Amino acid sequence: MHCEASLDSGPLHSPWRDSSSAITFDDVEVNDKVLIRTNNSEYRFSVIDPLNHKGMLSGGTLGEEPREAFLIDSLAKGEDGVQRNVRGLKTGARALFYLSSGHNIERVTTSKISGLTLVKAADRNSFFSQS
Repeated sequence: MHCEASLDSGPLHSPWRDSSSAITFDDVEVNDKVLIRTNNSEYRFSVIDPLNHKGMLSGGTLGEEPREAFLIDSLAKGEDGVQRNVRGLKTGARALFYLSSGHNIERVTTSKISGLTLVKAADRNSFFSQS
């Protein structure tokens, strides 16, 4: 998903920030949105509680209906070939989420992340409130 808008009174403004390689848990706030692109899918994570890494996840294998999810880590292989947890999201890694499904916990692991975009709530709100 890509959106551009221009205003007659100034240059092109966009609240979307492509993050070339990583988004840490410290980067996200309430109501921020993270777009996670893989080779096959795009996931959308809307942040509800950044301290607990909680949000609403949709896209990819989940479909378009958002589901409550917890972003755990990213999983990436180190230079030695050993799988390691990486805090936050990182291109080349796979995102790991846990979803509540009734009385069960469901684990969702994306394929390798090819791109990340952080849409800050504050930027989005000021962007859409301009006339």
